[in-house]
Amino acid sequence: MFGLSFFLISEIINVSVDTVLNITLFFALSIIIIFIYIVKKLKTITNLKETIANLDCSLERLDQQAKIILKSDMDVKLYQQEIEDQANKLGLLRKFILSSLHLLSTDELFSKIDNNLIQKFGFKKGLLINFPDLEQIYQNGFGPGEIKAISDVIFRNKNYLKEKSIMTPESEICKTLSFKLNTKNILVCPIKTKNKIYSIFVLAELASSKFIRETTKNSFLILCMYLAKCLSNIDLFEQIYKTKEDLENKIKTRTQELAKSLKKVETVSKTKSDFISSVSHELRTPLTSVKGFSSLLAEEKFGKLPDKAKDRLTKVVTNVDKLMDIVNTLLDISRIESGKMEINIIPHDIVALINNVADFFEPQSQAQNIKITIDTPEKLFVYMDKNLIERVLINILNNAIKFTPEEGKIKISCKDDNKKAIISITDTGFGMSKENLDKIFQEFYRVKSMEKRAIEGSGLGLSLVKRIIDSHKEKIWAESEVGKGTSFFFTLEKKQDE
Repeated sequence: MFGLSFFLISEIINVSVDTVLNITLFFALSIIIIFIYIVKKLKTITNLKETIANLDCSLERLDQQAKIILKSDMDVKLYQQEIEDQANKLGLLRKFILSSLHLLSTDELFSKIDNNLIQKFGFKKGLLINFPDLEQIYQNGFGPGEIKAISDVIFRNKNYLKEKSIMTPESEICKTLSFKLNTKNILVCPIKTKNKIYSIFVLAELASSKFIRETTKNSFLILCMYLAKCLSNIDLFEQIYKTKEDLENKIKTRTQELAKSLKKVETVSKTKSDFISSVSHELRTPLTSVKGFSSLLAEEKFGKLPDKAKDRLTKVVTNVDKLMDIVNTLLDISRIESGKMEINIIPHDIVALINNVADFFEPQSQAQNIKITIDTPEKLFVYMDKNLIERVLINILNNAIKFTPEEGKIKISCKDDNKKAIISITDTGFGMSKENLDKIFQEFYRVKSMEKRAIEGSGLGLSLVKRIIDSHKEKIWAESEVGKGTSFFFTLEKKQDE
């Protein structure tokens, strides 16, 4: 059909077929070129639309990121402001604490709360009132009516205040105060410890910002907690000071009473010593006479006596000797107490003295089948009055033999302990209870024997021993256990090698 059309056109316009064919090819090529161009343009347009769409998405994402950046920047600024505010508040607290650490007076402590402190917390008004009497301590910016309104609200909510640490604008108390004071920004904080509310601190009306920052709330709470701790310490200090004063007064009164009592005791003791000394002197003369005559009679110097009479006189002589021993001991105790006994403390060999005393008791210990052992160095010189320390050893060893049953053991030891010599006499006797141990150095005190046999004694021997050791300014003590024996210890100052 195309060929027919082409032929007819060529006949009509009387143009050669080649010419028509060329023109047709030209138009066909032109159409093809135009079509290809249009296709390419359409593809380009499509690509541009896709690019524009992508650019739109990118712009949207950039817009969102810009918004996020702006928000983050605002958040950072707000956070930075919060940090700076917190740093300022901490600096304020530090300065306040350093300026009040040494204070031990409530008035001085509260004088640190002033207008400058309230302003640095960011408020225009401040009020501090006592609790529970609600007396005003400090106020800035509040009128009398406002103070009364605050006091009324606090009084009605006093039980609620005991349970809370700080009340912010969201609390019922602050809402009530906001209504009465016509302000939205209020903080109420009780200054309290676990058991006591000391006072109530109120801040109101922010100076510049529109809301109360968390740092402000926390700093205000820390301030109130610190004030509570300070007031608690002041209370404690005042109690201690008052207790100290009361104690000092009691000590002073008691010391005066003790001084009077001591003076009375000294007077009684002196009277007792004088009495004992006087009586002992008075007894010695007749006792000496009785002993002399009874001894002569017992020895039958005035003639032969019946056996019964001789036995009676022998008992008289024995009892007189006991009485003379008691009288002499009382005299020695009295002399030592009154300071009238001459004490000659010079270096002597304590080991030699121990051996001499042990030899003296050898017959008595052998008669009772008691073994005495000695554990001492070869020599040890100590400062002592030889005669008096000899009596100490005799009295203690005599007691040990008395209270040790047959086949028992007694050990005498002497140890070099740095500047002191420690002398001990240990027996395997009956021992004694703690109650008896505390009383053995008292005059006339006698420990009851666990055996049925009676053990004689005046109860003055250990009392004299204690006074002799005291006169040497040394120590004496005893250790014992019932059924296991007793140990006596005393110290003497050692003579240092030159």
